[in-house]
Amino acid sequence: MKRLVSIAFTLLFTCAISFATGGDKLGQNYPNPAKEKTYVNVEFSSAQATLTLSSILGEVIQVQKLPYSGTFMIDVTNIPDGVYFYTLESDGHKMTKKLTVKK
Repeated sequence: MKRLVSIAFTLLFTCAISFATGGDKLGQNYPNPAKEKTYVNVEFSSAQATLTLSSILGEVIQVQKLPYSGTFMIDVTNIPDGVYFYTLESDGHKMTKKLTVKK
């Protein structure tokens, strides 16, 4: 019975998070660490979204407007080694993940 309650709670919590974010999803970049190019899977339901790459200090490195869900490339060829963050913003919701550049 405890296991059933635990599973039900987990499903309810997962659905609540999906509802709160509008079903938007931001995948982990691959490969990570990145050398020249890295790819990110995104899903969003709004008409358009943005994918922003920022330094660990919050400096915006690049911004991509995304017209549809799918897999998008981030070019890190001219970016020094280090830790960066990429953020998906869609319909007022933001999700951020970490990416490492190592050449």
